[in-house]
Amino acid sequence: MWKNKNFCVLLIVLVFASLLSCNSNKISWIETAAWKKDYKGCEGYRASLIPELEKRKDELLDQRDAFFFHTLGKANRVSYSERGKKIFYYYLTPAAQCNELHGKTIGLTIEFEALGTSRLIYLEEVEP
Repeated sequence: MWKNKNFCVLLIVLVFASLLSCNSNKISWIETAAWKKDYKGCEGYRASLIPELEKRKDELLDQRDAFFFHTLGKANRVSYSERGKKIFYYYLTPAAQCNELHGKTIGLTIEFEALGTSRLIYLEEVEP
């Protein structure tokens, strides 16, 4: 009986620990449905988040690339560099991709290390 009791306690602890370690695919200050709907940054929702992104971008560090894919949707552009590093670009402001006159957009740039963890997040002007 002692062995069964220890096994049950161990099982409960393991289940509880695994639940705590799971990342929810959610960023509380971004309405993900509106973000995904504004895919190219043409509707203005993403642009309205620029001040918040500048303040809180470091909260998004150490997240896996799958977290961003599920939460923010498909990136507008993805590039790959040496040693398996990956960069996601999400367009934030209207530009050439929205048939606007100016060519560049403000983008949320997320750089991932080779294992897929975000290591650098910043806003910059990018060519769509």
